[in-house]
Amino acid sequence: MMKGRSLLRWAGMLMVVALVSIVGIEAHSSNVTAAPAKHRADIITIDVIGKLGDMELPAVTYRHDLHTDALKKMEKDCATCHDNDKGSMDLTFKRTDDMSAKELQNLYHQNCVGCHADMAKAGQDTGPLESECRTCHNPKPNEVAKRQPIDMDKSLHFRHISSKKIVVSEQDKNCGACHMNVDVVAGTAKYVPGTEDSDNGYGEGYVKYKCPKAAAHTSCISCHMTEAKKDATSTGPVSCAGCHSASAQKEMKKVTGKRLDRGQPDTLLIVPTTAKKSDIAPVAFDHKSHEANVRDCGTCHINGIGNEKDGFKPLYSDMHDAQSSASCVGCHAMRVAQDASCAGCHSMIPVQNFNEQSCATCHNANGVTAEQAAKMSKKERNAVAASVVAAREAGKVTYTAEEIPEFVKIDALADKYEASNMPHRKIVESMLNATADNKLAGSFHAEKGKVCQACHHQSPISIKPPKCQSCHSEAFKTGDRPGLKAAYHQQCMTCHTEMKIQKPQNTECAGCHAARAN
Repeated sequence: MMKGRSLLRWAGMLMVVALVSIVGIEAHSSNVTAAPAKHRADIITIDVIGKLGDMELPAVTYRHDLHTDALKKMEKDCATCHDNDKGSMDLTFKRTDDMSAKELQNLYHQNCVGCHADMAKAGQDTGPLESECRTCHNPKPNEVAKRQPIDMDKSLHFRHISSKKIVVSEQDKNCGACHMNVDVVAGTAKYVPGTEDSDNGYGEGYVKYKCPKAAAHTSCISCHMTEAKKDATSTGPVSCAGCHSASAQKEMKKVTGKRLDRGQPDTLLIVPTTAKKSDIAPVAFDHKSHEANVRDCGTCHINGIGNEKDGFKPLYSDMHDAQSSASCVGCHAMRVAQDASCAGCHSMIPVQNFNEQSCATCHNANGVTAEQAAKMSKKERNAVAASVVAAREAGKVTYTAEEIPEFVKIDALADKYEASNMPHRKIVESMLNATADNKLAGSFHAEKGKVCQACHHQSPISIKPPKCQSCHSEAFKTGDRPGLKAAYHQQCMTCHTEMKIQKPQNTECAGCHAARAN
């Protein structure tokens, strides 16, 4: 009897210890922060089975470059996992046609686990085997995908079109190696000179995949692999990280090539087509100058601008959308925000603040109206644009030094500090010198006194603009207009901050107005 009680007592003690241990472990684990997952460019999430039905286990996090490196050491290549489909590598694993969820499950397990098993038998380092499901099917992988988008910028584009290795039969240029007009229904891809848009630059891969990303991968990688077999030291990347890691992109050779010629004009006349805008003059557009200042053609020719295949949006909103980097207004706003010599003024000017003066900066065709331009031939319109662009005034256009006051004494609020003796002429000249070589600034500052309106805002251009206190006498008397003290400080301090002016700093009171002795 005593023996039985003793056993029960020990059993109870063991249960208490077990419960305390479990609670302690759970309490401890809830406070442990998992290490952040490592980012890799080559991570592929294999979840194709889940798209066809429910998955019993989590998707597989697959390191693509790890496997291609291992195959290379065994003198194998991509064909180990990817079948050939009509001369190009198929991007799917060990198949060229669709399969059911069960067929896919068997396909992956038999080939992946089977390869690992063969390597293990040979005494080689290998991946998970049949009983190690969770090693691949990990719900919380310690590595996640992070790929840097790769741009076919002007440098990379020129390296391709100037390559002697990329040859197209019966063509003096090699544009047709990538740029093809695709007929998905007929399953054909054919190069047509003069149609080298960015949306048909994926070679024959688009016939099968109908998806730019997949098409680019099969066309680009297949070409790189073919060239690698001839000369491995002179070809493009064939690994994920080779294109999509920030470090690899940084190491890519940059070249300054010739202008990409596809028959585009140097200048052209953009004619408003909307009935409501018919009274607005056409725009003489310097196409050649803009080409030199953008990444590539796709910077502007995107989402319908100049590309009928994508479906035109209303032309007015395309060109004037302040939030779009592809529009004229949006691109200009982005550029002035990035340039410290411009940001001092433009950070306080509403981007989409159109008026008759600002519109006329672009909409000016030497008296040619939209109605007249619409009746001209393309050659005639381009000639008008060329004459307007050639005659444009750019550079420092303002009042003479004698007309600009050398100093302006700001004493309306002198109290704890002495009046501020602002070196007015020096500030104006510094701003003009900073933008002297800026064609964008030169075009928009061409009107005499235009640059003065950054500070002397909300009033017509004049050699003697109204004094600040004429509008800023009382704080918030009209809308959100600040009082005089706030207006002065907001204008001056914001400009110093945006232009990164260190002396005087925007918080150095005595740098502008000395403290009074009494």
